[in-house]
Amino acid sequence: MSPPTMQSRAPSRSAAPPAPRRRLGAGRSGQVFEEFQADGSRLACKVFLPDRASSIVNTVLTGAVNPYRWDRHAVECAVLRRRILETLVAGWFAGRVRLPATDGACWNESARAFELRAELIAGRHAMLRHPLAGVAATETAELVREVLHPLQGHLEAAGFDGLLWQAGRGNPVAAANFMRAEEGDRARWVWIDAESGVPALFPLNPWYLLRTYLPLCVKHERPLFDDVDVPRLRAYVMESQKALTERLGERGVARLRADVDALEASQARWRSLPRHRRSVASYQATGKITREQARHYIDKPVRWLARLAGRACVRAPAKLWGVVRPWVAKLNPRHVAAALGRYGRFFLSQDVRTRWARRHVRRRVLDWRGRGFLDLNGVRAVRESMAGGNAAEYVADFGVHLAIKPAIKLMVWGLIPALKMMGVIDSWWLVGALAVYGGAIGRTVYTLGRTVQALIRGRPAPWIALAAGLLPIVGNAAYPLQLLAATHARDGLVARFLVHDILSGVGRRLPIWGGKDTLMEHWFNRLACLVTRA
Repeated sequence: MSPPTMQSRAPSRSAAPPAPRRRLGAGRSGQVFEEFQADGSRLACKVFLPDRASSIVNTVLTGAVNPYRWDRHAVECAVLRRRILETLVAGWFAGRVRLPATDGACWNESARAFELRAELIAGRHAMLRHPLAGVAATETAELVREVLHPLQGHLEAAGFDGLLWQAGRGNPVAAANFMRAEEGDRARWVWIDAESGVPALFPLNPWYLLRTYLPLCVKHERPLFDDVDVPRLRAYVMESQKALTERLGERGVARLRADVDALEASQARWRSLPRHRRSVASYQATGKITREQARHYIDKPVRWLARLAGRACVRAPAKLWGVVRPWVAKLNPRHVAAALGRYGRFFLSQDVRTRWARRHVRRRVLDWRGRGFLDLNGVRAVRESMAGGNAAEYVADFGVHLAIKPAIKLMVWGLIPALKMMGVIDSWWLVGALAVYGGAIGRTVYTLGRTVQALIRGRPAPWIALAAGLLPIVGNAAYPLQLLAATHARDGLVARFLVHDILSGVGRRLPIWGGKDTLMEHWFNRLACLVTRA
């Protein structure tokens, strides 16, 4: 059976057709691939393979991993919601915001998961601020003020309670769900991802949890997960019937009502499964148990829980070894000797550090280029700015500060406590002081040497890095601060770019609410503007 088309309402359980694919990225709910069709067209295929963290959260709260992976009725809801929102969002924003055309869903046998297929959007996410961003630097504010906030109001009015999470209410990750596409003579925002990875219980601002999400959990009698208040949605469609008829015609409104009715039926079937039955069904769908085993356990929750507990006890040592094994492999004498050789050359040779710095800048520039934030002229300008001045040295010295952190942590949290236990160190106060200031001491020793070297050669000394490196914790930003001081020099372009990249990286690496294209990344990116004025 071929995959369902836009007119089909239920995802097929047949295998997806073999077609060339290219991986585009991954999120909490699944992985996205670009699929090349025989007629030359391309589709975005979201395979619902959730990451480990979201799987643990869903299993604890609901008894099973993300339902879009294994539950046909949940995937039917996802398809129907998208089709309904395609119609409503286009009217709410007069065409300025839209959803990709949905191509249905099907079962991916090789992944043992359902996948959702939709139009591939040729665009990019909201641009990060940087010295060459120009007028596009206002895109984040436009997304928040003109798209996310109005969209949340419309969704609330129409009964799409669970979609408030994907539209960004208290969820900075939601900014990554929207792309900006140049279509015709104007740019439009496209809502590319409308399926959650975890229940809406982890907003950044606790006020939203108390004011919005917990009351909605009480209303729907479960952890809020893309739930739709269908009676409210049906009433909304009735209230808007005149405007919808003028835009869609009688036949279009009839299709919309039919989709609402189908959504109500699919959501009821999806939500009617008890906790242990969800767990059994997910194990069967993902191939962990057979159909006969599923039938055996479906009405035996105690036996099923006992099986899960026994399986966890048996697999725990193997899981632990899987985590530890890569670290043990690194203790191979050859690997250790090779790593020490690389570190030694990096620390002792300024030429090696300079080459590393140039490669680092090149990698970062190409990453921004790949994300659509820099054009070819911008790439050339940054790389040419890297050719002169002290920027390469500052980047290399920042790399040294990063490189010495593992050794300092090993000494602070391993060697020094061991010496205290052996009686070599008498005072716990000294152990505590070294734990707090160990990093500062290591940074200062290195930066002091670089300062003396610069003075002997008659070159500008890194006084700012030396002073900042004395501070615990925040001293990690010593050489980024030195780069900030270089922003008014002739080679200031690369310095300003790196400042934006380094601070944006903080937002990318933050757990839970951070990541690429999230509002966290944009907020930290804006901090650099206080100095670079980009």
